[in-house]
Amino acid sequence: MVFRHKILAVIKALGGFSLAQTFTKRGLQVLCYHGISLRDEHYFQPKLFMHEDTFRERMAYLKKRGYLVLSLDEALAHMNQKTLPPRALVITFDDGWLGIGTKAAPLLKEYGFPSTLYVTTRDVLSEAPVFDVALRYLLWKKRNETLALSSIGLDSETIVLSTADEREHVACRISEFSKNWDDHDKQAMLLKLTKTLGIDLNPDENNPLFRLMTMEQLARLPLGGMNLQLHTHRHRLPIDDPEGVKSEIIKNRAVLKRIVSGPLQHLCYPSGKFHPSQFPLLKKLGIESATTCLSGFNYPSTEHFALRRFLDGENIAQLEFEAELSGFLELMRKLRWTLQGRQNY
Repeated sequence: MVFRHKILAVIKALGGFSLAQTFTKRGLQVLCYHGISLRDEHYFQPKLFMHEDTFRERMAYLKKRGYLVLSLDEALAHMNQKTLPPRALVITFDDGWLGIGTKAAPLLKEYGFPSTLYVTTRDVLSEAPVFDVALRYLLWKKRNETLALSSIGLDSETIVLSTADEREHVACRISEFSKNWDDHDKQAMLLKLTKTLGIDLNPDENNPLFRLMTMEQLARLPLGGMNLQLHTHRHRLPIDDPEGVKSEIIKNRAVLKRIVSGPLQHLCYPSGKFHPSQFPLLKKLGIESATTCLSGFNYPSTEHFALRRFLDGENIAQLEFEAELSGFLELMRKLRWTLQGRQNY
């Protein structure tokens, strides 16, 4: 057990978590998840993918401890009216990875937990592996081996893939080489890599790795309580390009309107990147709320275009999860913000 975990265990045993909950129980917590692992993705990128058993443990904890899981619309309405009930919580997912539909959604339905899925639509329409993530997975799978760059059409150098830095160096070189390619050419590169490295990204035809759900699969989710919302079309929202912002939102909304009957008025910033200068434009585009990757609880005074979330993943221990939900880590953040004089949206 790492030192941080030892400290948290002592604080919990002394009643610190329970005490913290009395000070933060009126704050809204928003949980953020990305992918649920289909095979070994949680070892590859534990911040991005979570094992289904870990996710089940999290949801069981929420149920056992009596957390009130609300839909995003319900939670925001309570925030506006200053009527948030104690221990209110919202569950969100980013992107639309296949495992969300096949593993997370059935469990949430079983528990009766509503949720929000922010969908990136270009990769949904392509029905192909997400290039940058799949590329890095292929290199990770062959860690400690070598890759002759000539085998994939680059130079004659042979690189050992033994460290994370070396693998990232190769991934960046390939990404730079292919930056002006269309999706077809990028997928051809992935196919060439899979053959060169001897890795199958689709060992099970029903569970292809690193793909988002199809439109048909997404369309079934609202029946189980999962609300589909905006996450841009190409997973980008330029800060200094208003026309680019408009294009991303309009295209994203147009695709989702094919399968969503309700309003598309909630946004998740791609990679959590945002700037307050974007808020007026988002409002004009019919956006009512936007979630970030900033940690913290949300209160009636919290800016709705900068909602805070807790990014849960396989890299987070259960004890850390409990410390976050109890409000103990929130109190520590507030103390740090106060000491630093940091702006809190």
